[in-house]
Amino acid sequence: MNFLSLVKEKEKAKHFTSVALGKFDGMHIAHQVIFKALDYQGMILCIESNRGELLPKPYRDFYTHFPIYHLALDIVKEKNDVEFVEFLMEILPNLKQIVVGYDFRFGKNRNYYTFDLKKYFKGEVIVIGEVFYKKLSVHSGLIKELLINGNLKLANKLLGREFEIRGKIISGQGIGKKQLYATINLENDGFLLPQEGVYAGFIQLGKQSHIAPKYPAVIFVGNRISTDKSFAIEGHLLGIELEVQEAEAGFYFYRKIRENEYFDTLEALKEQIKQDISQAYKLLKIKPKEI
Repeated sequence: MNFLSLVKEKEKAKHFTSVALGKFDGMHIAHQVIFKALDYQGMILCIESNRGELLPKPYRDFYTHFPIYHLALDIVKEKNDVEFVEFLMEILPNLKQIVVGYDFRFGKNRNYYTFDLKKYFKGEVIVIGEVFYKKLSVHSGLIKELLINGNLKLANKLLGREFEIRGKIISGQGIGKKQLYATINLENDGFLLPQEGVYAGFIQLGKQSHIAPKYPAVIFVGNRISTDKSFAIEGHLLGIELEVQEAEAGFYFYRKIRENEYFDTLEALKEQIKQDISQAYKLLKIKPKEI
């Protein structure tokens, strides 16, 4: 939802008494600590720069019960500390509490800090301290770096969930089911991509859901250098054949199996995929007969 829509929806705006401020593009474990400090009439305000998002806007609501509003950074980036607080209070007249992370900065040239909020906001400013996982400070930037380097194990720990890519199911190159292994092909809906390669993970058919099954899978991300050279995000379900009826899907990445490699023949590629499938079973700690 657009934060500025509350200018016209005054009754709704009056309902909110607390707000969490930040980019919140990952909805990771540090963000979740911030959200826990909101009161029951709280809301989340994502201040958007639209650069390198871990989790695109349409998919963030799934990871919180608080309503999420979005505000373009350009609207507030030139404001000083007084103007910023006045802007919030003008839209949220009953605001009593602001929750931010310890490193929150705002305003022109990002010159203003949490103590500037405390100076001019008449309510309570709650500053959440640094969140660590095994001595690593949890930040979206670190998670992105881990994903780009293929370290899904640690990236998932910091996210608090398996990294996902979601989008429409599309047609593939047409040789998988006939000559290799049948795959579900995905069109990326704005998600950050991990390092090219083959992964063990899961596929959920349909929209984001807490109850829909996630099927174990081998997932490939990258250019199909052994076949048509085109970019693809595709997954092969392990031990199950489904007639896919859904229009979209989510791919969940658990561990990286190997790099993207070139193979001279389809036979050689198929043999390697067979080995990838075997490795995926081991990494996911499942047996073929259990699927």
